[in-house]
Amino acid sequence: MNQLITAIQQTVPLVVSEWNAIKLPLFESLVEQSFEKYFAGRQTQEKTKMVAPILDSIFARHMKNIIPEFVVAEGKGQDYLYGTIPFESKITFGEGGSWTGNGYSKTPWHLLMRFEVSASGHIDKQFAMITDLSQCKSAWTAPGETSNFSTLKFLTEDQPNLIPVVGSITNKTPTGRDSTYVFPVMQSV
Repeated sequence: MNQLITAIQQTVPLVVSEWNAIKLPLFESLVEQSFEKYFAGRQTQEKTKMVAPILDSIFARHMKNIIPEFVVAEGKGQDYLYGTIPFESKITFGEGGSWTGNGYSKTPWHLLMRFEVSASGHIDKQFAMITDLSQCKSAWTAPGETSNFSTLKFLTEDQPNLIPVVGSITNKTPTGRDSTYVFPVMQSV
């Protein structure tokens, strides 16, 4: 696992750098307007839906260059294989302590990334962690009646089973109040 952690630590900043310098201008060229104008009035989920797959592709390419046994293996509830260990990957934007997924049951090992994206589309902060959900009390919620999405938030008692790789975690909300949940502390780029 140490090799994987080191590779993720090296890769996340490469993803951010490549997005900010290369892919963001290409995105703006593709949509024929600035990032800010394109996403004006849209919710964060819409940015995530469009940009996360790009970041995921960059991430996968850089990881494969560092550790060849890390491969894309998309299926229900998994996105990658590290050797024989399947990983579910989730990328989200903005502050908060939750991740959103589809209603499929997922492999226990998760790679969770969060990025803070400015109005202009520049990534300013980054966070990544891995965890084995089978070792945690927290779990994905069941999809609701009007949505097939589920949510994952980590209880403070799960903190020993969370492995922050870029950034750190705290059991205080962004406003400083104690909480029963764990929140990512994002690292500036």
